[in-house]
Amino acid sequence: MKKGNLLKTALSNYYNGNTEMIDNSHFFDFRQNIFGGTMDENFIKMFLNGDGNELVSKACAVHSSSMLGYNFFHWISKNSPLTIKFEDKTIEYTKVLFEVKIPVLKGSRPANMDIVLTNVNNDILFIESKFLEYLNLGKFDISNTYKNDKKYYCNGEKWSDFISSSSLKTNEKKQYWSGIKQEICHLIGLTNWINEKTTIKDLTLDKERDIRFINLVFEPNEQYEEYENFKKYRNLYYHLHEELQKKGLIPDDIKMSFKSYSDLWSDISDCVSEELKAYLYNRYMKFANND
Repeated sequence: MKKGNLLKTALSNYYNGNTEMIDNSHFFDFRQNIFGGTMDENFIKMFLNGDGNELVSKACAVHSSSMLGYNFFHWISKNSPLTIKFEDKTIEYTKVLFEVKIPVLKGSRPANMDIVLTNVNNDILFIESKFLEYLNLGKFDISNTYKNDKKYYCNGEKWSDFISSSSLKTNEKKQYWSGIKQEICHLIGLTNWINEKTTIKDLTLDKERDIRFINLVFEPNEQYEEYENFKKYRNLYYHLHEELQKKGLIPDDIKMSFKSYSDLWSDISDCVSEELKAYLYNRYMKFANND
């Protein structure tokens, strides 16, 4: 790894000189940051209905995780399915949703799942997309509401005990704890749904079908400094997963895992047009770890 070789700089240099930008890492408009320069009206509504003001702020960054996810998955439909070869089975997805609201705690705002893939069989893949968020290091910060077992739809005592305990070693400040907190919140929400305590708009719960929840993270090439942060976050996720399993907090009906965009690149590149494949490679994957 070369000291000072930054992925953020490489991403900016890809556009500098060819596209007018506000600064070295932000476009004037999110449309400059997406394949084809236009977004379907239904997708625009999905993003605007989210809580992150994605399209008017974060989506303009060259390292936007929401636009990373959009560019990789927006094309999926019945006529253009995505076939993913998981370790245990192969599944074809024919529909994509963005910024899906998932109820977490009683009386609190729902969480937003970045991407959801599904099909006519009601197989569902929940995806939390991350680009370079793991550069944001800090302490573990979660509302005291999560320590109140009465605020939960189900498993309140187990969840409040888990969050109040020190099993996650949350005193270590130089970690991407925001990602771990988000993962916990999303899993609580999915647990509510799988136990039929809540509903999720546009999704049908069928416990006989395949339901997965993945943390999908961009893995930089090892030459970039950010690669070390990626590894630390991946290890932190594995530790979280281990502790959740010990406490019995991962429902049997949900397969939960960590994956990189590189892990899915072969499947995606096999399904997209040559034009989109070239865009995704030049815009993202040539900076990724693809071994």
